[in-house]
Amino acid sequence: MYIEKATTFVNIELYIQSGIVESYALGLASPREVAEFEQLLPHYPALREALSDFEYHLELFSIDQEVPPPPDIKGKIEARLREMGAVRRVSRSGGAHKKGLPPEYLPIETSTSKVVHKNWKTFCIVFFIVAKIFLGFLIYYYIEYRLSQKQIQVLEERLDKAEGNDR
Repeated sequence: MYIEKATTFVNIELYIQSGIVESYALGLASPREVAEFEQLLPHYPALREALSDFEYHLELFSIDQEVPPPPDIKGKIEARLREMGAVRRVSRSGGAHKKGLPPEYLPIETSTSKVVHKNWKTFCIVFFIVAKIFLGFLIYYYIEYRLSQKQIQVLEERLDKAEGNDR
């Protein structure tokens, strides 16, 4: 039995000009294109050379276009790291996990933020209740004020009638 192996002929210059080298190097190629490119790469030296050339020019471009960080940034970063304290723990013994955390991490206490949160929550509840009480008093005294104004008006009318009868 004779099985003929299928061969694919590729015009490598057109393939390179299609932009596949750049897409592959920048990580923009689809998984199908990546598989195809990696399959062709060992068989075509021109493809390897084009990839190497693009990577070299990309590196030169990045070096030419780099923007150095401000000179004082390293000191600021180190100061912030010192303020944060130790976050990772060096674990040499491979001891048991504390509170379900991996041994290379320190548990960070957040009790102060919870207390502040609870205090604000309590303050808001108390403020809401006091505001409702004051609103109740406001409505009560407004109704009382209206009733007293009506009574004053009635009394003034009676007084006017009484003075009118006396004359």
